[in-house]
Amino acid sequence: MFNSNDSLLNKRTSYDVFSIHPQLFQDRLSINFDLSLWDNKNLGYIFNLTGKNNSYSLSYLYFNGAAYLNFNIDRKSNKLKIPIQTSQLHKRKWIKVKVDFDLKADNVKIYIDNQLYQASGLWLEDTITAKLIFGKNQYYMEVPDMAIKNLVVENSQKSFTFPLDESVGNIVHNNNGEEIGLVDNPVWLINDSYYWKLNYEHTFKQVAGLNFTTVGQKLFIYTRDSLIVYDSEKSNAVSTAFKKRAPVAMLLGKSIFNAREDKCYIYEAFNVPPGTPSIASLDMKSMTWEAIGKAQFIGQRHHHNIFYNKTQDSLYLFGGYGLYTYYNNFFKYNRNNDKWQKTIFKGDTITPRFFSAVSNVNDNNEVYLFGGYGNESGSQVVGGRQYYDLYCINLKTHIIKKIWNIHPNEVFVPANNLVLSSDGKYFYALCYPHEIFKTNIKLYKFSIKDGSYQIVSAPIPVVSERIESDINLFLNNKTNQLLCTIQEFIDPNNSIIKIYSLSYPPVSAASYSQFHKWQIKHWFKLIYIVPLLAAILLIFVLIWLYKKKIRRNIIPVIDEFEDELPDRKKIDERKINAVYLLGEFMVFDKKGRDVTYLFSPKIKKLFILILLYSKENNGISSKKISQLLWPDKDVAKTKNIKGVTFNHLRSAMCDIDGIELTLLNDIYFFSTDEAFYCDYYIVLEIFKKGSEGQQTIDNYLQMINRGSFLSSMTDMWLDGFKSDFEELLLNQLLPLLDKLYAEENYKLLLEISRLILNVAVFNDTALKYQLKSYRRIKGIDYTKKIYEQFVTEYKKSLGVDYAVSLDKILH
Repeated sequence: MFNSNDSLLNKRTSYDVFSIHPQLFQDRLSINFDLSLWDNKNLGYIFNLTGKNNSYSLSYLYFNGAAYLNFNIDRKSNKLKIPIQTSQLHKRKWIKVKVDFDLKADNVKIYIDNQLYQASGLWLEDTITAKLIFGKNQYYMEVPDMAIKNLVVENSQKSFTFPLDESVGNIVHNNNGEEIGLVDNPVWLINDSYYWKLNYEHTFKQVAGLNFTTVGQKLFIYTRDSLIVYDSEKSNAVSTAFKKRAPVAMLLGKSIFNAREDKCYIYEAFNVPPGTPSIASLDMKSMTWEAIGKAQFIGQRHHHNIFYNKTQDSLYLFGGYGLYTYYNNFFKYNRNNDKWQKTIFKGDTITPRFFSAVSNVNDNNEVYLFGGYGNESGSQVVGGRQYYDLYCINLKTHIIKKIWNIHPNEVFVPANNLVLSSDGKYFYALCYPHEIFKTNIKLYKFSIKDGSYQIVSAPIPVVSERIESDINLFLNNKTNQLLCTIQEFIDPNNSIIKIYSLSYPPVSAASYSQFHKWQIKHWFKLIYIVPLLAAILLIFVLIWLYKKKIRRNIIPVIDEFEDELPDRKKIDERKINAVYLLGEFMVFDKKGRDVTYLFSPKIKKLFILILLYSKENNGISSKKISQLLWPDKDVAKTKNIKGVTFNHLRSAMCDIDGIELTLLNDIYFFSTDEAFYCDYYIVLEIFKKGSEGQQTIDNYLQMINRGSFLSSMTDMWLDGFKSDFEELLLNQLLPLLDKLYAEENYKLLLEISRLILNVAVFNDTALKYQLKSYRRIKGIDYTKKIYEQFVTEYKKSLGVDYAVSLDKILH
């Protein structure tokens, strides 16, 4: 994308296509690219081509409500005036442009979306050393609001392809990774196709719901009293109060949009107050409500699926969870008798589940249903599992066909909606581990044919502490954007709704890192090796001098003011029959020998898995071990590899006393006695007893100071244990801060606040007491530095400003 006339002159974008390697073209020159224009106020230049005697430009002008591309012989005459439809003037709306110069015949053919325009009498030379510049050039400073991609410059002898998919920098590579051109002030759009952007966030003090209108291609949020319409093209939100409140007493705020009627139907499946409507429609034009019916189910249907047929006159509901039961029934709403009527589908059976995702209906009157969580019996009592299967549901024949079942390496469930690709070969789904309350959402692209998939975006952090939490995925066809909506509930009536956007189609991590691949390749050119080594050596020397001479000015405060920390002796680690999970993972046998090397990565994971489940859950089933450690394999096929791993584990543990591996009723657990020592176990016991007295505080602070819990392991199944441990830690330490501050024990308070901020980096309480303590010890100037560092990191990590001022914290 180009910085345009809205930017200062020195900030506008200029792309010199052959700046590094000028090219000579004979007889013919063809310039092909995709162009996006959304300027409705300016004159600007798309490109300028300079030859020996003349220069030629393709310019753009919007005037009196009409838009035109103009092909010019610069400073002499306009040769073509090409109309551009207003419907084409949208960001991410791409126009195919081909400018074909016949140098010998002295003419040009310009194709705009395959529509031909041509001109002659251009005074072209048979041979041209093309100086081709897009945007700001040596003659013209005016640049319209525009973007380009897929540039190809060629003739019959040579061809140059520029994907323009760089992510940083000013060097432009061709598709072979060769450095060809230079660009000033670029805005690389691939970042918008990989990183989600937080566009909107709002806190609601009452139940709110949301949906997407395919008629106006806008996302809207509703409460009983008002409607907020978010326009992703203009990046603004407009709120409108209803003349009359919504008739449905909203509990979950679920809805479905009917494009045929241009109405949104909100509904509640359960627990509607007696005598009040459970279904109502909102007319998106008149902004008026109409009560439809009072039908509801016997129990709640959390995270069910709802969808229309092709003509949008039949509304279906599938699955969900409630009353300790997973469901797999299909219901169709009968408006005439106001009932949800069970509907029979034939073919393959979909097992009971919730957290499935469903697509919009396609031209064949089919919807796709993917994944979920449940079990074959439907009873929550027997536990649940993730499903990674895809079904095609025909709403005309009422036949279900199972397409595939896969075994991904990750553990996840999909969010509510699937977005189908325009060719019908793929679908996109937002996926996340729903059982982990602090986690990441990732966008996946799945093949409908065989289930092969790839992750096609950077992750989005999410907090999902309540079952009401809701995540949706929509495609805005007008702006070519995917919209992710996240509704995080604080309690049933208070929630935060966030809207993220991602340019469509998204890109995979491999595509995004293409630039870095070329960069690494060129680093190893001989001409760069010596300067690179010299620079690295210089950096090391500067860092060494910096640490030696200016140590007092290093900002990470954990080492900076050791005089403010209490005198804490080095931890006297036990080295007999001991296992350490805090800090570096270590194992010592009965003779005090370090036998950590015996625990290969897989044996280590198995050992820790059983160790954690033994403490918290009295063991773990053989089946669950297979699912967590070998998620890409069928459980039945893990028998041999699991047996081998267990044999290696027993061998590694043979010289450790006080711990014994036991199998009972297909449950594995460790039996331990007082001879066995595990720092994680000890800290948990201290937490349960409570921190009474200085000696107890010192006990667990020494162990916690060793390092964070299993810091070197990032397995997804550990997230729950880590979150629980961090919560216990915070519950134990946070109450101490006020007490220590009242006692003016600032040194110990600083140590504890740092421990808290290592776990919860933006904890407001720890920050408050840390700053108040530094105010007492080091004065206001140093306190301001610490606060400014925190604010900077907060903005960098979360993308928003920290809302609490220093004055408010200190007073």
